Amino acid sequence: MTLAAEKHVEMTSTNVINTIISGMKAPVSMLADYYSAVLERKIDVRQTLHLLNAQAAFAMTVFPVDGPLAVRALCLAWFVGAVLKCRRVL
Repeated sequence: MTLAAEKHVEMTSTNVINTIISGMKAPVSMLADYYSAVLERKIDVRQTLHLLNAQAAFAMTVFPVDGPLAVRALCLAWFVGAVLKCRRVL
């Protein structure tokens, strides 16, 4: 009599990390597809992350209107740097 044994996949730390990274890339790649449709040209994941950085910098520059002037100046510098990086990448 022969019994079939199931193969158990060992979850090594590399497998776990790769699974987490794949899970995190999925929404970014969907967003890259959206940006590609809007901009009518192919946008990769790296370019998408630069666009997200610029959007976050813009939000942090505009929304804390009553924040300290030094913080607002730092956010403005972040925004200008992010836009310049986007121009180089795109």
